[in-house]
Amino acid sequence: MIRLLLIFASLLRLLPPGSAADPLPCSPRTCGNLSIAYPFWLEEDGQPPCGAPSFQLNCNASQALLSRSMFGSYQVVQVFAENSSFVAVDNNLPLDDGCPKFWFNISLGLGLSPFVVSNKNRELLVLHNCSKQVMPPGFNRTRCANESFYRLGGVYGSHRELAGLPPACSLSVVPVLGFPDGNSYVSSMRQGFLLEWTLSDECPKCEASGGQCRYANAGTGFSCNCSDGVRPDKCGESRK
Repeated sequence: MIRLLLIFASLLRLLPPGSAADPLPCSPRTCGNLSIAYPFWLEEDGQPPCGAPSFQLNCNASQALLSRSMFGSYQVVQVFAENSSFVAVDNNLPLDDGCPKFWFNISLGLGLSPFVVSNKNRELLVLHNCSKQVMPPGFNRTRCANESFYRLGGVYGSHRELAGLPPACSLSVVPVLGFPDGNSYVSSMRQGFLLEWTLSDECPKCEASGGQCRYANAGTGFSCNCSDGVRPDKCGESRK
């Protein structure tokens, strides 16, 4: 039995790069319960970029976080590649008690990324820094010490048409998928919101030819990783 184990161990040492014991660069990875595949890619020391910079993730305590988001705190929890969308949780939000030091609009945290907040989300409307003791119609008072109020609004983006909000308050808008737990705005923030992206159709053509989608030139240009080398479009084409 011991001799068999020694033989098996020696065979493992002889496995070539790209074998099951040594996954190919840019092959799918996992972080916690999330499977990470193109266009997302996992930041790893010594490995080439495998996608556009905006889709770069780092795995921190089983949480897959968008590296280029505000403070790197946007957690990707579910990806729907067929619909070019994913659910993210913004860990900058007050997910414990719903009482932040300050409120802000989530869209600001996405910067110049290719992600847009889906109109499948609804709006969590928060009135804060209110200088007068007012209870706006349809709003509920938060349990925070400062004068702040919340309510579930309509489709994300519809707040631009709201009228009659008290000028004595500031308004922040957080996209949510609804109120899953009655009227709890905290649980709505914990379940995240839907983001969408738009990419060219280069990857399906590459994968159909037997290649693997990746990005060259420090993540700025698409390439197709084939068994005989990297091609700019798809496998099987003669090199120019």
